[in-house]
Amino acid sequence: MKRVLMAVLLSLVVVGCGEKKPTYPIYTLAEKRKLYREAEKNNDEKKIKELEELKNRLELEWKKNNDATAFEEYADWDAVLKGL
Repeated sequence: MKRVLMAVLLSLVVVGCGEKKPTYPIYTLAEKRKLYREAEKNNDEKKIKELEELKNRLELEWKKNNDATAFEEYADWDAVLKGL
């Protein structure tokens, strides 16, 4: 009986905690391309630098926390910033 009670309590804790929301912005691939094109078109070095910093932050999140969403975002930004 104790094991059943402990299993139920443990499962409630796991379900109650849930998945944390990311601390970084998430854009669609089209939005990423649009942001980069606008920055490139206007020769906005500050905005391009911000996008590169975001890419680096995503890489750190991915490697530090093994975050799959951060990896996908990083891969998208890497491709966009390289012009692929």
